[in-house]
Amino acid sequence: MQTHSGTEVIWRVRRGMDRRFRSGHPWVYSNELTESPKGVEAGAIVQLQDASGAFLARGFGNPNSLISFRELTRDVRVLDPGSTESLIESLLAAHRLRVQAGFGGVSHRLCYGESDGLPGLVVDRYVLRSGQVFVIQAHTAGADRLMSRWEEVLRGFLARTIDAPSWERVAVVLRNDVAVRAREGLSEDEPRVLKGLGQFDLSQAEIAVRSVQGHEPLWFRVDLKAGQKTGFFLDQFSNIQIAAQAFKNFDFGHPSQRVVRILDLCCYVGQWSAQLAALFKSQGREVEVVAVDASARALELAKANVEAQGARFESHCVNVLKDLGSFPDQSFDLVISDPPALIKSRKDIPVGTRAYLQLATQVFRLARQGGGVVCCSCSALLDEESFIQAQAKAIQRNSVRVRWIAKGSQSPDHPVLAEFPEGRYLKGWMGAVL
Repeated sequence: MQTHSGTEVIWRVRRGMDRRFRSGHPWVYSNELTESPKGVEAGAIVQLQDASGAFLARGFGNPNSLISFRELTRDVRVLDPGSTESLIESLLAAHRLRVQAGFGGVSHRLCYGESDGLPGLVVDRYVLRSGQVFVIQAHTAGADRLMSRWEEVLRGFLARTIDAPSWERVAVVLRNDVAVRAREGLSEDEPRVLKGLGQFDLSQAEIAVRSVQGHEPLWFRVDLKAGQKTGFFLDQFSNIQIAAQAFKNFDFGHPSQRVVRILDLCCYVGQWSAQLAALFKSQGREVEVVAVDASARALELAKANVEAQGARFESHCVNVLKDLGSFPDQSFDLVISDPPALIKSRKDIPVGTRAYLQLATQVFRLARQGGGVVCCSCSALLDEESFIQAQAKAIQRNSVRVRWIAKGSQSPDHPVLAEFPEGRYLKGWMGAVL
């Protein structure tokens, strides 16, 4: 049933179909509603009721999507959860959590969609040497409708945070160049600089990133205008931190030369190898990094970032899945495998799972006995058990033994809800090759 209360559109959930939503999940699918959703523009705010007419929530409605309703609030007193003030309050709450999690003063994800009560909205906050850059993505129609008020909301947010730069030292980039928008009936658009920083080149930005050693931040050169994701993979910090703790006492390197050889596969801008190089250099060890990526631009940035930590750098611009099998037999102390998502949709699961096996087979071929491996997946549709089974098959193919000593997930600035498994996607396993 669909009714109107004043100007408010009301959608009702079919009897018995509201259990998952009542348990905390923020979505309602179109086939769970009493009638086919209609009467609103995609992304408009609607009220959700149960079959008897009792209030459940207010949120974004989209009659053109399988996910018809996305929760903004379950508080009946909040009549307009999409108002500027409500949006500012949501960002302030998200900011407080990031500061409490140790990300104050360094680059981090400020807003992570449903986990922060703003479905489909991603806001990454990059800290520069002088100023900050906010990179925004709108994955849903509801989030897309908010973009008309981006300046008003950001100004209001910054005015109420004590660590904020002046508006003159803030840049804003809109990165709606993501295919997931098509599921909401949205176009995939070119990146746009909504607000620049004078002559500052956003494609050659230096950002402050939390160091795994817990000291001063590391500075990474990145492309905040056209780089992958929003310019950097902020979600991997915890996995890198766990790996650093797991491997810091390993007897890597030639006993006399003390050189640690790292193979960084799908390295992008060299985040993994730069962080670990800084750790090993602090222990008095020399570091050689061999970086592999399909992007020459990414390798250019990786070279700057790795060499800034005092490590030697060598790069190979190749397709890891297609060309790694012909990579010369070498022996590396530490092999890092952090590919992009190899499974984009459910139909891709069989092929994507085989791709993870193919990549892992090369990882264990190139890792030396006594060395370590880091194997990651950011494919949400690949469950952790299937991922580790692919690693097990690759281990058997190479007739080696591996003891998994640590595992991780996405960083705390990408918080998760227990009731919302769709928000958990990143897997990272660290192992010792015996």
